[in-house]
Amino acid sequence: MNFVIIFIVTAILQFFTPWWTVALIPFVIAAWRPTTSLKSFATGFLAIALLWFLYGLYLHISSQGSMSNKIAEIFSLPNGILLLIVTAIVGGLVGGLSGLSGYFARKATA
Repeated sequence: MNFVIIFIVTAILQFFTPWWTVALIPFVIAAWRPTTSLKSFATGFLAIALLWFLYGLYLHISSQGSMSNKIAEIFSLPNGILLLIVTAIVGGLVGGLSGLSGYFARKATA
């Protein structure tokens, strides 16, 4: 359930707020609805990584790959799909570490 909440709330807020909202939502959800440390990290990681990958894939398909391929060239990556994977991993790490921090913050104050 935490996965769905993080995914939906972050997807909605990404239209109106800065990118670093992906760090706030997993933190708040993991502090509000704690599970275990591994599940808190995994839930935050997977929700944000999947969200960023799907949105990046949407942009890649809608621009027929031209935009992501040009950005991939700037970073010396062979193609735009690899850029999407790297972006998903970076976003996932932010979400996962944020969820883990929320879990530990809850544990420290309880």
